[in-house]
Amino acid sequence: MPILSVIIPTHNRARYAIPSIKGILEASAEIEVVVCDSSEIDLISPEFESSSERNRIRFVKTNSSFSVVDNFNAALEIATGEYFVFLGDDDFVSSKIVDVALWAKSNCIDAVKFTFPVLYYWNDFSSNTRWCADGSTLSISNYAGVANKYNPIDALENAMENLGSGVLDMPRAYAGMISRSLADSIRRKYGNLFGGVSPDIYSAALISVEAKKCARLDYPIVIPGASGASTSGLSAKGKHVGGLRDNPHIGAFKNLIWDLRIPEFYSVYTVWSYSLLKAVELMPSYSEKLNFSRLYIKCFLYERSYTKFTLQSFSNYRKRIGLWFCLKRMLGALASEAKAVFFKLLSRSKFIRNEESTIVISDLPNAFIAHQALEKYLRSEPKNLKLDPI
Repeated sequence: MPILSVIIPTHNRARYAIPSIKGILEASAEIEVVVCDSSEIDLISPEFESSSERNRIRFVKTNSSFSVVDNFNAALEIATGEYFVFLGDDDFVSSKIVDVALWAKSNCIDAVKFTFPVLYYWNDFSSNTRWCADGSTLSISNYAGVANKYNPIDALENAMENLGSGVLDMPRAYAGMISRSLADSIRRKYGNLFGGVSPDIYSAALISVEAKKCARLDYPIVIPGASGASTSGLSAKGKHVGGLRDNPHIGAFKNLIWDLRIPEFYSVYTVWSYSLLKAVELMPSYSEKLNFSRLYIKCFLYERSYTKFTLQSFSNYRKRIGLWFCLKRMLGALASEAKAVFFKLLSRSKFIRNEESTIVISDLPNAFIAHQALEKYLRSEPKNLKLDPI
């Protein structure tokens, strides 16, 4: 049994997946790579048929009608490692990832949350919103190189209070690391590790409740990629929003019954919220902690084209909890959102002032080349990874 399985569900994105897989294989000979491909045409496995690393790759071809959640759950079925890391097909990892898995095993750690001090922007990435990055670049920010133990329940409650804000500080299987034993325990108790319409936040909620020991590691282990066709790439262009049923991501979920408390349009806020809601519904003691007011404020402020859908959900919410309590929650949510925006702007201004401390490596057209550039940088970087017992 390998110590680590790096698992890549993918759909019609071979041009990204192939270089990413090559980079992951090069990162360590102790990694098993699992590729779960729901593409109409298999363009990935032929690329590795004659590779000397073929015995470390497990391919499964799933039905092209599979949703992203189906694909994630199918990929989990064939992974054989003691620890799992799920990645997007445009992400990659650094060579220290196996050291982290071995350290987690020796310290009985169920889940490791990674920070992302290094980001990779593919050659087709472009931005006309808040993203300040060029394509074919690796952006390296400061990191401490240390790990610490933390309480995942606090992270879950923060995500519920700030509904619509994403995974935040929850431990995660997607772009994080979890043990096989934790994944098996969750599947026995809840049926599947992944659910909702966003596999990362649904699984993060279950992991937060079921993990016995979690760690946060500030070092470039998982390097998120932003490509032109990815969620982050579409967000950078301001295109990650639209009609719910018209979206191909949502369309793959057959017989989807949307929750009236979530505005029925496609955006990061609504997708995140629906998926967290579906996970929390499996844990009744947490269900009353979801702050729908925060979601509605986000939708009213940032997705004004879909105000009528937000009003419909808000009206149902108001009838359920009462007018005065609803107004109180909405005013509190507005104040919280204003505070979050202030600190985000403050953080961004600090980043701009300290931009010279961010290293940018250019002319890296794909993830394989970016992986090699990162490894060269890490070998020359005196800030070593410290994996002390916790």
